[in-house]
Amino acid sequence: MGEQTAQRTPFFSVLLVLRNEEAYIGRLLEQVLNQQRNGFEMELIVVDGHSTDNTREIVRSYQQKHPIIKLVDNPKQTLPVGWNLAIKEASGEYVLRIDGHTSIPDDFLLRYAKVIRKQPDADVVGGIIESKGEGTQGCINEYVYSHPFGVGNSKFRTLASDQVWEGFVDTVPYGAYKRSVFQEVGYFNEQLKRNEDLEFHKRMRTAGKTFFLSTTICSTYYVRSTIGGLIDKSLGDGMWTIVANRVTPGSLGNRHKAPLFAFIAGLALLVASFFHPGFALFFALCVIAYIGASAYASIGFAKKKGWKWLLPCMWTFFCLHFFRGYGSFKAFFTKAYWTAGR
Repeated sequence: MGEQTAQRTPFFSVLLVLRNEEAYIGRLLEQVLNQQRNGFEMELIVVDGHSTDNTREIVRSYQQKHPIIKLVDNPKQTLPVGWNLAIKEASGEYVLRIDGHTSIPDDFLLRYAKVIRKQPDADVVGGIIESKGEGTQGCINEYVYSHPFGVGNSKFRTLASDQVWEGFVDTVPYGAYKRSVFQEVGYFNEQLKRNEDLEFHKRMRTAGKTFFLSTTICSTYYVRSTIGGLIDKSLGDGMWTIVANRVTPGSLGNRHKAPLFAFIAGLALLVASFFHPGFALFFALCVIAYIGASAYASIGFAKKKGWKWLLPCMWTFFCLHFFRGYGSFKAFFTKAYWTAGR
């Protein structure tokens, strides 16, 4: 079966699930439509979640010129619903998700096809993400999202495109999924508003499905350009990772749990420090250790951009960790958590 798959020309159903992406959608559509079209076939399915800006009009203008674009309406507006609508419309052998805030090279799909030919038995194939920020704070956000101190052992974020690495992993971004995976495992859980891939990938692993990552496949993700945007994303990601784990226990890896454990430990030490000086001392030592680790991690950015940016970079690391941990902690007190899985 593997040899037959390797000899076939992959047929990709490229899925874009969007809402209010007028600043990015034109560029992304151009990049998908202008892919080097040899060694694979493709269709393009765009799902719009009732955008209130010009996203839908931009997609329709491209649709008139390119009949391979199929536009689908997503009245519920959430990502899992959008992905499921697109998957059910897909005709391809492989279903490939791409987010709206993404930029891809013109050989993006060709590289997927090449990796699939080498690893035809892999159920999902994916690559790495290079974070990109705009403006000074955006560049700081880019740095923290690409640093192990910020995102842990997430290979698809910390490996660089000039590093040659391939292997089986526990998850991949922008995966090219065999469409048969959804027939066997089911679809994305529509109770989740974010991080639906964490829960889905856990179900896949339980079913014995495999993920193959190659640094030859690389895309660019445009991170939030403000500290407020980073905080908002961290809060949401923190909350919905916990809800995802409530739906399917075991969905989270250690890197997902670390901010929650750190937040709970810090909160407990802070409260205990009011009752015993020993706890106060230990809390102070933990704070000093974190500041030292954050300063060490921020040196790379300061060397590139100037030492005046050392403290802003340290602050951004703290915001990423603290608000993700707080979001995870807060999840236990939400209706979404207690009704998940019912």
